[in-house]
Amino acid sequence: IYTWILYYYQFPVTGTLKLLGRALKSNLKQCNNAGNPERRHVSGGINYETCSDDEAGVVEINAPEEMNQETIVGDNFLRIHEATMLAHAGLEKSDVAYASFEAGFYETPYCIVIDRKWKTVVLSIRGSLTLEDCVVDVLLDPSPLDELGEKYGFSGAGQYCHGGVLECTNWLHEDLMRHKILQRLLLGENAEYPDYTLRIVGHSLGAGIGVILSLMLRNTFPNLRCICYSPPGGLLTWELAKECSEFVNSFVLDSDIVPRLSVDNMERLRDEVLYLIARVRLSKYEIAQRIFWHGVCGDVELGDLDFLIQQNEDMLYPPDAVPDSDFLRALQRFQAFQQGRRSSRGLARSISLYPPGKIT
Repeated sequence: IYTWILYYYQFPVTGTLKLLGRALKSNLKQCNNAGNPERRHVSGGINYETCSDDEAGVVEINAPEEMNQETIVGDNFLRIHEATMLAHAGLEKSDVAYASFEAGFYETPYCIVIDRKWKTVVLSIRGSLTLEDCVVDVLLDPSPLDELGEKYGFSGAGQYCHGGVLECTNWLHEDLMRHKILQRLLLGENAEYPDYTLRIVGHSLGAGIGVILSLMLRNTFPNLRCICYSPPGGLLTWELAKECSEFVNSFVLDSDIVPRLSVDNMERLRDEVLYLIARVRLSKYEIAQRIFWHGVCGDVELGDLDFLIQQNEDMLYPPDAVPDSDFLRALQRFQAFQQGRRSSRGLARSISLYPPGKIT
């Protein structure tokens, strides 16, 4: 769903040739199937195939006219988003039930894919990429979930979530309800995939949207599962973050900063850094000299923890023996000012948000 940006990041030199080769192969397939009037590939319209795994790429056309609406929304005239998404994910056109590449402050690109091997309908949501996404990321004020929980049947009383993520989720949910694609695929007597399950997958901002969307859809799709890759660290209040672990799995890659980002963590980091500066007993020149001598000249392995601990002890005053200074007094005034600001913001500022679900 990151389309051409991710594709050309992975194949910066050969990407164009790969796309041309894939387009040529697709055209040849269409020409070969053109002689068979009973079967052809679906190149547009919502895909509701009835085929076996071996015939996943060739499907019978028997959908009603009302379903023959545009499958891809928000692409350019070259359809570069569609082409790169299919190429990067190894999908055929018939695998994509719907894809929206529209992007704005709350409009988030997503796609719905049919996975016949695992018998699932996968809703994939893009993470932060544009300037608008970055604006949404910093809309950190917690939003209450009381009304949303009452409306969609989850325990939202007294719970909060990331305000910007909630706005994006509301837009995506409205878009899904407008097109009714999930209902047509999975629900009712005429559903094409009544035995399939719904999987919601997202990365970064998209992971956060996926969690809130899962809470909204779970009553309708009880077997729903949500897979989050590097979800926002400040997403849900503690109780709801724990409760959703029954159907939400979050995966964090090594030291990725996004799942660790929250207002509390950033303020804690700021305060620790400023206090660390107040504890420094050496001049800037002496510190730079040590870094150059040991880091650049390499006379000591920087992975030597005992050496690093000793260096810190040599450069810093003990926490209980920091001498009085202009900087320390200014830091104390700053901390008092910040505490006053927190108090003036009321309840919302005291709410802590956490990453969702079972974390791996």
